[in-house]
Amino acid sequence: MLTALMLLAAITASAQRIIGLEDDTRTDHFTEDSVQKEDVPEGIEYWQVDERFGDIVRNQPDTLMTLFQNNAFTSGRTGHYNYLGNLGSPRQSRLWFDNAADAMHGGFLFAQPYDFFLKEPSELWWTNTKSPFTNLTYHECGNKQYGEDRFSALFATNVNKRLGLGFEADYLYGRGYYPSQSTSQINGRLFASYIGERYDLHVSVSTDYLKTSENGGLEDDTYITNPEAFPTSYSEADMPMRLSKTWNRQRLNTVFLSQRYRLGFRRYRDTAGRAVHVSQLGGAFARTVSALTTDSLLPTTAQPAATGQPADSTRTLTLEERLRPDTPDSLRLTREFVPVASIVHTLRVDADKRRFRSNLGMNADATSYFLDFYLPGDSANDVTRYTRVRNMLSLEINEGFSRWMKAGVRLYASHEFERYTLPTLDLGTERYISHFITLGARIVSTQGRYFRYDAFGETRSDGKTWGEFIISGKAEGNFPLFGDTLHVGLNGTLRAERPDIYIEHYHARNAWWDNDGFDKVFRSRLTGTLQWRDTRLSVGIETMQNYAYFAETRLATSTENLFLYGVSALQSKKNIQVLSGTLAQDLRLGIFRWTGELTAQVSSDKDVLPLPALNAYTNLYVDFRIARVLHTQIGLDLRWFTEYYAPTYSPIIGQYAVQDADSRVKIGNYPVINAYANFHLKRTRFYLMASHINYSSGTGRPFLVPHHPLNRLIVRFGVSWNFIN
Repeated sequence: MLTALMLLAAITASAQRIIGLEDDTRTDHFTEDSVQKEDVPEGIEYWQVDERFGDIVRNQPDTLMTLFQNNAFTSGRTGHYNYLGNLGSPRQSRLWFDNAADAMHGGFLFAQPYDFFLKEPSELWWTNTKSPFTNLTYHECGNKQYGEDRFSALFATNVNKRLGLGFEADYLYGRGYYPSQSTSQINGRLFASYIGERYDLHVSVSTDYLKTSENGGLEDDTYITNPEAFPTSYSEADMPMRLSKTWNRQRLNTVFLSQRYRLGFRRYRDTAGRAVHVSQLGGAFARTVSALTTDSLLPTTAQPAATGQPADSTRTLTLEERLRPDTPDSLRLTREFVPVASIVHTLRVDADKRRFRSNLGMNADATSYFLDFYLPGDSANDVTRYTRVRNMLSLEINEGFSRWMKAGVRLYASHEFERYTLPTLDLGTERYISHFITLGARIVSTQGRYFRYDAFGETRSDGKTWGEFIISGKAEGNFPLFGDTLHVGLNGTLRAERPDIYIEHYHARNAWWDNDGFDKVFRSRLTGTLQWRDTRLSVGIETMQNYAYFAETRLATSTENLFLYGVSALQSKKNIQVLSGTLAQDLRLGIFRWTGELTAQVSSDKDVLPLPALNAYTNLYVDFRIARVLHTQIGLDLRWFTEYYAPTYSPIIGQYAVQDADSRVKIGNYPVINAYANFHLKRTRFYLMASHINYSSGTGRPFLVPHHPLNRLIVRFGVSWNFIN
């Protein structure tokens, strides 16, 4: 807390010197902040790049103060995710339609539960800034022995108006409050971009290191739910866990490159925006301009400047003269490049490794945790490596280059190389190598006033057979309604794809399978959204055939509270349906604000695909300013969901798995309430929070994952600075 107060004082003292984040009400893509240093130009532009097609998506990162305090939670800003209770631990969303994993392009399976920390190339931000820009963000709680910290930094600068570069660093350290729970995650990224008239280039190189200590959960949930049952009072740090001296480690390296070359022509416009046609082409400085439009001709002559030469009132101005900024408005032209077609190349290279270590020889009690043993030795040191190289080349006919081209059309092809290694029974290694060819087409319309759409279809082959495919389409409409806009969205996907390669094959000391007989997974998904003013409704339905999943085996022993654990990959032959609906509402009354979100879900097979029937988030706060400069929000928010047999976590594979049907437990019907004070001073955001204020020993079941309790009441602090250097 002393550190937090010192940081708060430093922020207040230096408020006049801190520059950067736009005001909460800004919606434009290019930030033009008020000048605070006369000699430092300000302004920064953000965008993202579509990983597959290389499209630039103009957008703004989340720089609002509302819910900034929740960025520290692994459970997500509105608490949709189940996780093990510690910062950066593996997570999985309770809302089915949050999970959009694509097996055909899914990447390294073991990295997916860490998406709180990791970012896909399409989630990365690129910048164009007038002056060097720096962002520093810090979240912390606890002390040096127990607690959580996360520090991230972004630096971006431009060599010129077209070439930008920068780096990012992110460090997360969750020491944890329970034994053998710590997490340590480090990311470094270098990026550069060039945005030219005809050529664009984006390059990103990133590396990640993830280390997770595995404790297997509590030996007995009674330590949390009924601590009076024990003669000794246990603190969090003293509670017996099922595992110790066990770790999951990952090293992830990604290179992403996207480049685009545009083919097109030059077009000229007058100051009224009308097209001008060049009718004569002479020397570089002797071209002239004639007819401008069919309905109005601008004068093409003018008196030359007084130079002592005889005036020629009928002289036709050259094109170069009409492009000069000092030419009178009635005669001045502007030149623009009109792209007709684009050639796009994208490249992604991944080199990943996972290591699972369990030094069972150092802890005799832990030797009783594992049910299955496939490799010799009293300790596990399982290693798997994964390499992927994907190249995609596409030809695009651009939308809107003429009034007849109402949509963009793209044809594309890609080659994907995958290789992964697993141990063999003789302690050697075995390689699995695949080559895939993908062919596809896409049609997209993004410039319509009321209606836009995007559709694509592709099929993939391993060189022997075809059969995997994706057909996807989305459409959205924006229609005036009672002085506002009604937004309507529709999204549909039909796909057939093989299960992930690690569901088909996995070899390790305590888990082993080769599922060569698994069938392709068929999925059809349809979602729709309606939004009007501050009310949002979304619905979704999905049907799956041959759904593949992980399942845990839990075997009781003769010793009380001692179980043996195994895990396997299974495939359901049933036709599974999921139906979901979400209603969200924002309300304002004076300084009072309320946000609510309620999701209802139904799964046709709760044994294979368990989901909570209801999931709710609500946030009530007051919003005001102190001394007209300190934007303040003070409030409470709450997360809650109904009881269900939530997936458990298997440290053997670092994945979530369906609980054993003979010994499963329910979690849920337990609210988590946080109290916070959120501030925005000049260009700086900071907060103070008391999380899980409703915790009371022996009351309720504070679990998001079976046998992994949540942290108790904790005081948290966070701050985000932005500087223009």
